[in-house]
Amino acid sequence: MPLASGQDYYEVVKHTRISTGRNEAAAVPFEDGLVYITESNSVGASSPTDSEGRKLYTIFYWNKSGKIEQFRPELVSKEHEGPVSFSGDFNIMVFSQQRPSPGNNVDPLGLYFAERNENGEWVNEKVFEFNDKDAWLFSPSLSYDGRTLYFSANYVGGLGGFDIYRSEFKGGAWTKPENLGPGVNSEGNEIYPFIHPMGRLYFSTNGRDNNTGGYDLFFTAEVGGKWYNPVKLEAPMNTLSDEYHVWFSEDFKEGYLTSNRSSRSKEIFELRTDLPEFGDTKPVKKTYYKYRIIDPKLDTVDNTLFRYSWLINDTLELPGHEPIYEFPDTGTYRCAMRVFDIQLDAFLVQDTFKTLTIKLHEQAVISCPDTITVGNEVVFDGTKTYLPGFNDFKYIWEFGDGSFGEGRKTTHIYHYPGRYRVTLGVQERPKNRRDIPAIRSNYKNVLVVDSGQ
Repeated sequence: MPLASGQDYYEVVKHTRISTGRNEAAAVPFEDGLVYITESNSVGASSPTDSEGRKLYTIFYWNKSGKIEQFRPELVSKEHEGPVSFSGDFNIMVFSQQRPSPGNNVDPLGLYFAERNENGEWVNEKVFEFNDKDAWLFSPSLSYDGRTLYFSANYVGGLGGFDIYRSEFKGGAWTKPENLGPGVNSEGNEIYPFIHPMGRLYFSTNGRDNNTGGYDLFFTAEVGGKWYNPVKLEAPMNTLSDEYHVWFSEDFKEGYLTSNRSSRSKEIFELRTDLPEFGDTKPVKKTYYKYRIIDPKLDTVDNTLFRYSWLINDTLELPGHEPIYEFPDTGTYRCAMRVFDIQLDAFLVQDTFKTLTIKLHEQAVISCPDTITVGNEVVFDGTKTYLPGFNDFKYIWEFGDGSFGEGRKTTHIYHYPGRYRVTLGVQERPKNRRDIPAIRSNYKNVLVVDSGQ
């Protein structure tokens, strides 16, 4: 999640391959390319216009070989099509479209579904049963499993102009759309929702932030049936211009943004990071200094006849046959048992001794509380990292909620309760450009609780 601590890692670059100077918006990945909406006719397809000559949108597809074409030519009409959203496996599609109706009328923008068969063809096209002749439904977003739908609509009885609604696929049908309520919606417009696989809901609104600055991007999450207060994304995601739509990959390391920040028209921007892949990340191992010292061969203990003790490195004597002792530091310790015969007033000859070696694990060490309260700034400390083969480290943090940090110590604020995996990657700075920098990473799980818990 692009919070203030993590947004410095993003570079926002205009996607020049599909920019035409006209309006393009709502890019989402599809296989090896992007599906988006545009009013451009740059590939030979005339952009549709309404009765007043205004250009409307059509769904286009750009693949990484550079080819641009209509995504589904059979969808093209004389009205508006798109945007589009897919399930995680790309086998379910939902899209917005206006369609002709009897009497030379045109239906308001509504939602439609299609499924992809084994030949890659879109079949079983269905109308969303809650399309409304008096409302516009657009900018749908499917959950990763394709069973929850978020969309924007101006149904009668909403909180503002356009609100965000949710419907779930249960028992073979979609449930009646639920207005997400004032925790998400405002008296203004909430449009272009995007539900991230992690559960974050991103959207654009002109009804928050004192209604200044036009449309800005916010995010929120539902935990325990409660939508938490939306948080505004900071620069470079939001600017003084309008931002309409955002999509993030599952690991938040790439994405796409719709904005008019560089011209009067909507354009698609690519979100890039230089964050390395951590690879095989293991949990942080604790170094134990406190031990119970025992002799498993000691069958019986008679404290009336004998007095037992352990001698550590021939200098420190610990009374008892199984004392608990916290060693002061790493190192090798010789622990010898001593048995004193009270009646003979002499030590018995003993051959019981143990050699204990305490050493640090070679790892990136994360020091932070195990339990954290929502809204509190927490220090994450990596100064106890022990990587003797590394030189000139770079410390990179992933906080498990989509945000990032850097440095031996850093701070972070969690906005929602849950269990999060905090990962610290320690990257060796290469001596020259040809070197592939080595990286070691470890993680620690933390529990974030609401202040009311």
